[in-house]
Amino acid sequence: MLVYIFSFSGSNYKTDYTNLMVSLMNKNLPEVNQISDSDVAIESQDEISTPRKSRIVSRFLSPALKFWLKSQLEQVEQLKVLIEGGDRQILTGKIPQVSVAASNVVFRGLNLTEIDLSATGIKINIGQVIKGKPLKILESFPFFGKLKLLQSDFNASLQSPLLAQAIVEFLTPLLPSDFLEQLKQPINLYDQKAEIFPGRLHFYTNFLSTSDHKISLTLHTDLKLASSSELLLDNLEIQIVQKPSYDFSNKIKIDLGSDVELKELTLNPGQLSCQGRLTVNP
Repeated sequence: MLVYIFSFSGSNYKTDYTNLMVSLMNKNLPEVNQISDSDVAIESQDEISTPRKSRIVSRFLSPALKFWLKSQLEQVEQLKVLIEGGDRQILTGKIPQVSVAASNVVFRGLNLTEIDLSATGIKINIGQVIKGKPLKILESFPFFGKLKLLQSDFNASLQSPLLAQAIVEFLTPLLPSDFLEQLKQPINLYDQKAEIFPGRLHFYTNFLSTSDHKISLTLHTDLKLASSSELLLDNLEIQIVQKPSYDFSNKIKIDLGSDVELKELTLNPGQLSCQGRLTVNP
């Protein structure tokens, strides 16, 4: 279930989390001429800069990006955005490089402890942006980055409708049909929490029965990479209180899709980190 953090879609398991990161880059910006100084005041610690003194960046791209970040994120601390490139480069419609670093990011109820992302060669409709039109991504591009998630932030994320629904969709095919018939519809999670150990994840939750009684479920699994585009849940164990053991595959591969390439996935006591590539599509 933690795999939904990394945005996968495969077999019967689909989630909107891949689209989450994609939507962060693809969503149209408000018109530049509607942005005021108060609109772009995110945090006193925020920083958007360019090593080259580009008028286009300072006058058009930076204000639009500030407004966009403020409108998309429920919370962000220590935000730093670096836009690299001179006016001549940007006027060709290509941003040579963008780097984003932030901590304590909350997006749609999902809590990310630290993110460090970078992308190169982003093609945009710069001519329209200068005229005050919304910014658009014109071609697909790869986004490289690192993500760190503390156990406390993951548990906070478990309360979000997005991740909770993703977990329900993941668990439903794994549970026996007679057990599913006992649950109140639509299926919801209650009191969910997780513990992160070296290479292993423990998950606990309750379901509500048709008679309004809570039924406890625990899940234990090793979590690793099967390949750069596949996650492996190994030694998977599911236990349901007052339910005899049942047969199911204790090794499940999840296809992340061609747009995702993970190079590293590490589970340490109380935290998870990963790094890799995500292709952003227009």
